[in-house]
Amino acid sequence: MYRGFSKSRHPVKCFAGIRGLVKSRHYDAVFLVAVHPVAWVDLLAAKLGGAKIRLVRSTNSSSGGGTAANLLAAVSRPLVKILSTRMLAPSDKAAEWMFGDKAVKDGSVTIITNGLQLEQYRFDPDIRAQVRAELRCEDAFVVGHIGRFNKQKNHTYLIEVFEQIVRQCENACLVLIGTGELENSVKDQVREKRLEDRVFFLGVRSDVPRLMMAMDELIFPSIYEGMPNVVVEAQATGLPCIISDTITKEVVITDLVKQLPLDENKEGWVREGLAPGAHDRGRYIRIMEENGYHIRRTVEQVTAMLL
Repeated sequence: MYRGFSKSRHPVKCFAGIRGLVKSRHYDAVFLVAVHPVAWVDLLAAKLGGAKIRLVRSTNSSSGGGTAANLLAAVSRPLVKILSTRMLAPSDKAAEWMFGDKAVKDGSVTIITNGLQLEQYRFDPDIRAQVRAELRCEDAFVVGHIGRFNKQKNHTYLIEVFEQIVRQCENACLVLIGTGELENSVKDQVREKRLEDRVFFLGVRSDVPRLMMAMDELIFPSIYEGMPNVVVEAQATGLPCIISDTITKEVVITDLVKQLPLDENKEGWVREGLAPGAHDRGRYIRIMEENGYHIRRTVEQVTAMLL
């Protein structure tokens, strides 16, 4: 494993490190996963190092950085297209952000699904009972959210929705998975609303499929997303999801997902949150595989591009 330098703190060392690594190890191909079109710098370094095949995959639909970041993105997009030999994205929105509208319309971008090891997500009622016992919420209505505590994920809105859910459902609890720069401010919000005994901060976890099986509803009010893996994973476990309508519609793979606007009036979120309905959670693995979300298919697609 090679640990490089931070691009923002040491741009020259980062560039030289990528170029030197590709050259010294005689890499013919590189696969770059990027959140911003300024990734063209890394592609240039790889090209100068000798990589003939340069794949770049977009992962988001915005940087959330404001005017300066958007201006930098606009300037960088043509360079990304020139320096990459193949452009990939998980959704049209993610593709537009990285490569521009024209590249999407003319078919230059290949959409690659966020493939999963689906067997890990097969719903198991025994695992559900076990995890709910661990969390001491056996008889609770469990709402969940998975994501970094930052502005994009919109935890403030989530807590406000959950506060109203509690008023109508006394046994509701909220499970938050992840860490981030806004975690402490979210904890302050929870304390101010006197929800400490109902909101569980679990930090970073390696057993997300298990935790999803214990949940009754995923609420995901992000301000923007490229193609949120969390919502894809939730559907594989048969978990109903309420997500913001700012998220790409391509994430609506099954009938489990409902999209709502981020209005000040949160009644719609509360109403849908309390009515997930009964269904066979185990059947969604097959639906996800039929829609191309098994990791085998993703690996086959990417391997073919690298050879």
